[in-house]
Amino acid sequence: MNSFSTSIILIILCLSFALSVSAQTVTKIDGAGLRKLLPNKENKKPVLLNFWATWCGPCRVEFPELVGIDKDFRTKGLDVKLVSVDNFALIDSVVPEFLVQYEATRIPAFLLDIPNDSERLRAIRRIAPPVRNGIPLTLLYDANGKLVYRKSGVINAVTLRAQISKVLVK
Repeated sequence: MNSFSTSIILIILCLSFALSVSAQTVTKIDGAGLRKLLPNKENKKPVLLNFWATWCGPCRVEFPELVGIDKDFRTKGLDVKLVSVDNFALIDSVVPEFLVQYEATRIPAFLLDIPNDSERLRAIRRIAPPVRNGIPLTLLYDANGKLVYRKSGVINAVTLRAQISKVLVK
């Protein structure tokens, strides 16, 4: 095999890898589905939920830290889940591309398919009362489903990591 053939094979392998990575699955959920993301009888693990959107500047700022938190705490029992509030039309294009760009493809990702802002806020308030409107929004639940940390706006990584460590010790 000559070097040209080898180069072509490498390009094909790289392209197939890129296509498989970009096939990040984003699951559509509604308000009832949102509740199912919380700790329950089948999944008694602490859960970190992050609400975000591809167009949100502060979300982009904190995303690398969330990916790092998932990497550092996944094996210790934390379930990180990402909930996009983007338009449903972006579920197969922009949202998965964003997740690939930020190397968040190992984190379960969902798109909250509630088109009305006030209905979306009501659904979120059912799992985190009294939360304000706005993203990013980060919620941490202990293994029993109790909300133990809530942050509207960009997270403080040191504070969040300390809170996660507390719920993992229990």
